[in-house]
Amino acid sequence: MELEMEEMRQQMIKLKNILEKQEIVNDRLLRSSMRQKMSYINRRYLILSILCLAIIPYSYWAFVMLNGLSLGFWISTCVLMLISFCYTLYNGRYLSREDLFEKDLLNARKIVANAKKKDSDWLIAGIPLAILWITYFCYEEYSIHGSENGNLFVAIGIISGIVGLAIGLKIHFRIQLDYQKIIDEIDEIRE
Repeated sequence: MELEMEEMRQQMIKLKNILEKQEIVNDRLLRSSMRQKMSYINRRYLILSILCLAIIPYSYWAFVMLNGLSLGFWISTCVLMLISFCYTLYNGRYLSREDLFEKDLLNARKIVANAKKKDSDWLIAGIPLAILWITYFCYEEYSIHGSENGNLFVAIGIISGIVGLAIGLKIHFRIQLDYQKIIDEIDEIRE
């Protein structure tokens, strides 16, 4: 009887060790998955930041030199791109840390949840700004080209705006989904 009890204890110890090793492997896999998702988000933020800065000189050539729009319109475009650039940097400032998911997951969850909310808030501010910018574009086109050629440029601007909105929303919702997946994974580890 005592031999059987000792054998059962040994089996329980082995099972406990196996379960602990499995937890460690699962924890590593989840943290790796979170880092991969955060890497995707950071890449998107980097690409968007570069595009914001690249649009500034390009927009001068495209809007002022090529199309004859006013310097005021170009300056408003530059301000909009700089605001977008700064907000992207501001929102992503803590997300690129290598040790974000290594130590305190509760703090990491707070950082990710805060970034997710700020990213969502940007959409609330960005859409009205984009509508104002497109309205200003239409006004400029009609002022310069009149109703004959202005209609064509306005139609091109509106179509471009709709395509840009669709691409932007797709990127936004993908990033929001990745943020939520990271939050869910942290919650899963903490349980």
